[in-house]
Amino acid sequence: MRKIRITKKEVCYILSIKADKLRKLIIEDDTFPRPIKEGNTRQAAVYFDMNAIEEWWGNKLTNSVQLI
Repeated sequence: MRKIRITKKEVCYILSIKADKLRKLIIEDDTFPRPIKEGNTRQAAVYFDMNAIEEWWGNKLTNSVQLI
C-alpha cells in the first residue's frame, strides 16, 4: 500500500535535499505544496501530501525541459 502523507524527513529523502533546502522551498517557492499540521500545538507532527509533492516535481521537470 502506498503512503498518501509523508514526513519532512521523507520529503527530503525523496527530493535528495537537506532540511534547510526544504525549509527554503516552503518559504520561497509559492508552487511548493504546503505542509499539513496534524494538530494545533507547536509540537504537532507535520506532513506533506505525496501526490502534491510528485505533481510539483513533475511540473518542475516539465518547466526545466522547456527551457532547454
